[in-house]
Amino acid sequence: MKKFLVLYHGPATPPDASHEGWPQWFHKLGDHLVDRGSPMTHGHSLRGDSSTGDSRVSLNGYSIIQAEEMGEALRLLHDHPYLSLGNEYTLEIFALG
Repeated sequence: MKKFLVLYHGPATPPDASHEGWPQWFHKLGDHLVDRGSPMTHGHSLRGDSSTGDSRVSLNGYSIIQAEEMGEALRLLHDHPYLSLGNEYTLEIFALG
């Protein structure tokens, strides 16, 4: 099986945001879940000229799943609870390796 990095992209979620449905969704993935991941906050950028600054990318977290191919990975993610937060919240999927 191939591994896929799932990035949670969207505006910052409020501190009191509900994570209802997430434990059940992770459980449903079974062996397809490699790493539940973690929320991400306060990103910084480091540039080639050594300057730094706040990240311009609005990433909220990541997970790693495994599937036979990208189509299967997308099917596994179609009902992810993060997508129910609104159209400005998206999942980005990248094949690893």
